[in-house]
Amino acid sequence: MLEKIRKASTGWFAGLIIGPLIVLFGLWGINDYFASRTDTYVARITLAPGWFGTSVGAKYKDISADEFRRRLEVERQNERQRLGDRFDQATFDSLDNKRKVVDMMVMRDLLLAAAQADGMAVSSRQLFDAINSDPMFQVDGKFDAQRYQQTLPLLNPPMTVAQYEATRREDLLVQALAREITFSGIASAKEIDDALRLGGQKRDLRYVALPVPVDGPAPDDAAIAAWYKAHGADYRTQEQVAIEYLELDAATLPAPPAIDDATLHQRYDDQKDRYVEPEQRLASHILFNVPANATPAQEKAVQARAAAVAAKARAAGADFAAMAKAESDDVGSKNVGGDLGWLSEKAIDQKAFATALFALKPGQVSDPVRTAEGWHVILLRQVRAGNRIPFEQVRAQLLADATKEAREKDFSDRSGKLVDLTLKDPTTLASAAKELGMTVQKTPLFTRAGGPGIAANPAVIKAAFSAALIDSGENSDEIDLDRKDHQHMVVIRVAEHQPVKTLPLAQVRDRVIADIQADKRAKAAKMVADAMLERARKGEKLEALAASVGTGVQTLVAVERNQPMPSKDVIDAVFRMPRPRDGKPLPLAVADLAPDHYALIELTRVVDGDPSAMDAATRENYRKQFAAQARGGLEVRNYIDALRKRFPVRIADDRL
Repeated sequence: MLEKIRKASTGWFAGLIIGPLIVLFGLWGINDYFASRTDTYVARITLAPGWFGTSVGAKYKDISADEFRRRLEVERQNERQRLGDRFDQATFDSLDNKRKVVDMMVMRDLLLAAAQADGMAVSSRQLFDAINSDPMFQVDGKFDAQRYQQTLPLLNPPMTVAQYEATRREDLLVQALAREITFSGIASAKEIDDALRLGGQKRDLRYVALPVPVDGPAPDDAAIAAWYKAHGADYRTQEQVAIEYLELDAATLPAPPAIDDATLHQRYDDQKDRYVEPEQRLASHILFNVPANATPAQEKAVQARAAAVAAKARAAGADFAAMAKAESDDVGSKNVGGDLGWLSEKAIDQKAFATALFALKPGQVSDPVRTAEGWHVILLRQVRAGNRIPFEQVRAQLLADATKEAREKDFSDRSGKLVDLTLKDPTTLASAAKELGMTVQKTPLFTRAGGPGIAANPAVIKAAFSAALIDSGENSDEIDLDRKDHQHMVVIRVAEHQPVKTLPLAQVRDRVIADIQADKRAKAAKMVADAMLERARKGEKLEALAASVGTGVQTLVAVERNQPMPSKDVIDAVFRMPRPRDGKPLPLAVADLAPDHYALIELTRVVDGDPSAMDAATRENYRKQFAAQARGGLEVRNYIDALRKRFPVRIADDRL
């Protein structure tokens, strides 16, 4: 039997079976057949499909659960600050809202994938300008390299310079593509005229403000009990905490000892590279983009085109600026003749570009230089020699930096001791306060919407309502209060916790009675409004209707769409009504001014805006704005829909 098996396993029939298995194991890996794989993404974008409908060879862009959680937390903090007491945790944490957040992340990655696939790129100059102009990295209105280096580790999540610049470059690319799509919208002359007629429209109306119904008899005990039982969720407290805390604020620490000139001179010598104005070069370039998935033949073709332009640029009398305008793919510089401004070697993030530029002499044109953006032809126009800045010019900066470092060291020493002591005795802040000469402070009770002082800080709120601190009663870790101008931290402990609870009826009885009365008024007002509208539709005049409820008819002429008077509710209702027609009854509507307050409206005339009243220049600006907002927004939505077909997206709802 064994001999038969051995012979069968070496024959042509065995080859038909084992051969394909060898190929499959070579492509997929034998481990994939025995090891289970768990996907952890919340969204997956398929950039390139796999072979034969499988995942082999496919390229994906995944949004991880960690990325999603970080973005969700940022959005949560933004919403809490925007809405204040109106922020609702349950609504924010709903699946629909989480889908909106992940859809925004997907939209960004889809635009990025499309831009990269189509060969779009952000120039080093554009990236440099964007970072330099960011107030987050500026001191006294100017970019500060030290501030830049110090800020990046404090971001959420922390980043290195390379990571931040790669992310910022992607953001600029997405913004550029979205801007191009938005401003590609086209509006016809008829659409502009229609929009001007509608936007400038004025309306005449008459209305009767119906009186608020008076309260009826007070509800009896049975009605009160029934309402309380049916609406118990309306009479619950919010979860609240009060915290004790020790606060360390660099701004309130004693001033450091005076710093003499000898120390400043030593600092000046130690940091001599910082106080040297580097050599700068005034450069222009012509960029030739290379598609992201270029073939060797395409690469050579672009290089050859760049070499031909470089040869023309070296010819006597060549106009490099004109050539840049005609040939360059760098949208950020082509319209200014390829001008990149004054560049220092450190400011250029592409090493090949920097090497080529600093090897040129004024007036020289480089051979084509390859970078991640494509092929560059570089013209060096001028050279500005570097020199050391005199001590006197930077003394104030040296003193400020030395003082700041002394404050930071003092803060670091004190905060380190504070953290050590609060960890050593984790159930109280009193012992740390006594040893450090600090005062334990306490907040009043506050909700998840925050409270006064440090209780308004999102990081403090998050820690104070964490189960770990509430259940243990222990001190928190150090909490950075995120002050941009100086260091500021606290250590907190939950001193009191009041969970959500339903208030007893006896405590909210007056509220229940008021709510019952309000509900009755609202229903009665709605019945009156509906009855008045029906009577008006049957032909009764507004004057008679107004008299029947003891009020009068108000007349308004030439009301505009954004007019605040008599109320936004009346204006909104008027502009939703159809225009009057000859031989037809005047349009009627009811405006809901409040739950128990309505107005009966009669629209008497509509006058459209006059497109001819707008001068040509204003009309052109309006056309651009209208096209960008009305058409451009639609174009972006359509483009995103098309990208979802080009790059299929899968959302894992169960991981949100």
